Amino acid sequence: MSNIKRTLSFSLGTFLSRVTGLFRDMILAGTFGASSVLDAYYIAIIFPFFLRRTFAEGAMSSAFLPIYNQLKTKEEKESFASAVLTSLGLVTTAIVAFSEVFPHLIVALFATGAEENTKTLAANLLRITSPFITVVFVWAVFYSIHNSSHRYFLPALTPMFSNLGVILGSLTSSVKWAATGFTLGGLTGLIVLLPWREGFRYRPNFKGLSRFYKLFFATFLTMAVSQIATIVDVNVASFLDPGSLSLIQLSSRLYQLPLGIFGVAVSTVALSTLSQTEDYDKNLKDFVMKNLFLTLPSSVGLVVLSKRLISLLFGYGAFTMGATKKAAEILSMYAVGLCFVSMFQLLSRAYHARREARLPFIATLLVSFLNIVLDIALGFTMGAKGIALATSLSYMAGFFFLFFRMKPSLDVQILKIVAASIVMGTVVFFTKDFLPGKVGTIALVLLGMVVYFVAGKILRISEIKEIFKIESH
Repeated sequence: MSNIKRTLSFSLGTFLSRVTGLFRDMILAGTFGASSVLDAYYIAIIFPFFLRRTFAEGAMSSAFLPIYNQLKTKEEKESFASAVLTSLGLVTTAIVAFSEVFPHLIVALFATGAEENTKTLAANLLRITSPFITVVFVWAVFYSIHNSSHRYFLPALTPMFSNLGVILGSLTSSVKWAATGFTLGGLTGLIVLLPWREGFRYRPNFKGLSRFYKLFFATFLTMAVSQIATIVDVNVASFLDPGSLSLIQLSSRLYQLPLGIFGVAVSTVALSTLSQTEDYDKNLKDFVMKNLFLTLPSSVGLVVLSKRLISLLFGYGAFTMGATKKAAEILSMYAVGLCFVSMFQLLSRAYHARREARLPFIATLLVSFLNIVLDIALGFTMGAKGIALATSLSYMAGFFFLFFRMKPSLDVQILKIVAASIVMGTVVFFTKDFLPGKVGTIALVLLGMVVYFVAGKILRISEIKEIFKIESH
């Protein structure tokens, strides 16, 4: 299976998952508005997501896959996976128990400036959402096992179940049921991902974990440092007007749509492929070009259509026009850094595939330090959009740091991708006044896609040739 085909398989699953995520956020925004209630819900899920990104999607998968792929027999792989499940399963269970007993301490850490009633509600909701931590860790192990066999669609699709759970819970107009749906949906996604095909048998043990933990702690430290900026983001937002955190979360969800569908897809496939390939440099160049091909036009499109997209997706019910305008400004600031965030993730995973964690850690320290400084400087002067801009600027710096250290080979295709993206953005910008309304916004998105592909075809961008080859087969 080619790299582009693997990436598109992951992208399709992620697309379906992220679409349900957008629908989930539309329901949340329409039901609760940009309010302290919705702020409390986001505070309650930020801690599980924080550990998901550090334990599960971050350190665990980055350390697990390179070692798992080197093991030769089914018995060795099964024993290693069981050892990881046993050891880290105990750790995550202890974290859940602490969250159940002391939820107010965690809420105070993530939302220092929030009002007391918001903190109290968030603490109650955290008791409902914290079991997600153990669920998502086990999910990440099986996610990695599927990826090692180059199965990407189903793992990428499974977050959809958590989204559906939140949607069903939100339809009751109760934020507690929305939180319950979040946790139960995550459990459903785990059950779906159980590796029945491999006939996997769990055998509790602690064998052969020294190599894993050597790499795990290095990558965990890297991911934990990167997530410190998330804590600062939320804390700065908690000092701003009520609803600011909700606006940031809703806007970032839209920016994370192409980041997840394309950026994370490329990085995930790259980690699995580069950890097994014999031609590392050629494959890395291929992944860099595919990343840029997919994320640059997305970045341009989000900037040009920010207000139209926010209005299309969230401009209903309790979500006001004023909230729409603020959310669009935040989205634009996030969109500016989309390519850089995606490329930073790719280059970090490329190092992890070689079992090298030192340089990604230094780069992550740089990104986190800049993000914290800029959060404070821009957040308290520009408001919520300043927090988004801080994220973009810090990842730009991190990307260039890794890029000039790694120096992946590039070619003229980059100029073609830039040119096609500029053509697409220009056409959409000058056309948007002629296509008003929500239907017009959908038409503009489709127009942008068509223009980009036509321009890419004329410029002979190699990724478009590969896509057409897949279709012809």
